[in-house]
Amino acid sequence: MNNESIQKIELRDSVKIITTNQHKYLLKKQKRYHQEKVYQQLEERGFSHFLKPLQRLDTKEEVFPFIEEKKYYPEEKAIDMMHVLSLLQNKTTYYKDFSLDEMKQIYEEIKSKINYLFAYYQDLEEIFLKEVFPSPCVYLFQRNISLLFSSLLFAQQNLEEWYQMISERKQCRFVLVHHKFCLSHLLEGEIPLLISLDQLKEGLPIEDMIFFIKEHCLEQDIDHLFKIYQQKYPYTKDEFLLFACLLSLPPKIEMNHDQYHSCVTLSTTFQKMNQIRLFLLKQNERYQKHHH
Repeated sequence: MNNESIQKIELRDSVKIITTNQHKYLLKKQKRYHQEKVYQQLEERGFSHFLKPLQRLDTKEEVFPFIEEKKYYPEEKAIDMMHVLSLLQNKTTYYKDFSLDEMKQIYEEIKSKINYLFAYYQDLEEIFLKEVFPSPCVYLFQRNISLLFSSLLFAQQNLEEWYQMISERKQCRFVLVHHKFCLSHLLEGEIPLLISLDQLKEGLPIEDMIFFIKEHCLEQDIDHLFKIYQQKYPYTKDEFLLFACLLSLPPKIEMNHDQYHSCVTLSTTFQKMNQIRLFLLKQNERYQKHHH
């Protein structure tokens, strides 16, 4: 940008788009220190499907090339995401020793969350049963209470099986996790590029897929996408059990005074939960056949 003259500056949310007499750039505030090390780590592992900055300014802004996204169908972009995710994980996989105490802490944290949600929904159910003329939101909740409890039981069952299995192991598989793995964070240029790497850090292979499914399960064929992904990065049995546990965990649903928005939120939540339940039932059946 040194010898270029700025012709136009646009503000879009938290980024600037700079048009010069030669090129177009995107400027974004760097959200953490040592972000350069993240880019270096990805390149050293042979992963190139990410948008790398051209330079870093004194204002702590990163300068990226502005890439016009090609036309695509969301279904095509979702398939590209599965290929990118499996590639990212294959390139960054490593194994780490762990102690039983570390796994026990994870187990107890998830179990505590499950127990809390059980108690929370039991209390809500008791309160709503006393209502003579339930509101539309309460009626919607009552109709789907069995889905909440069955999801919690499924999560609990998979958690116990996971803990029993992991207790006999000494190592665990880790990868670099994007933590916001959704369609809006893939740029379809000449090759698909991951963007928004501010939260990229070490984590479990299941984390990004859980995020993606919870974001897109109502508009994407998650069975088909998961199959594509698993062909290139299959989960171990213990990973699948923890994946099923965390994916099936329902959110904490809170009612507010706005009946319309509460009903819309509730309806979407239950639709997602039901879609995830059907997905996990199919995957569990396939997984059992494959491993027996």
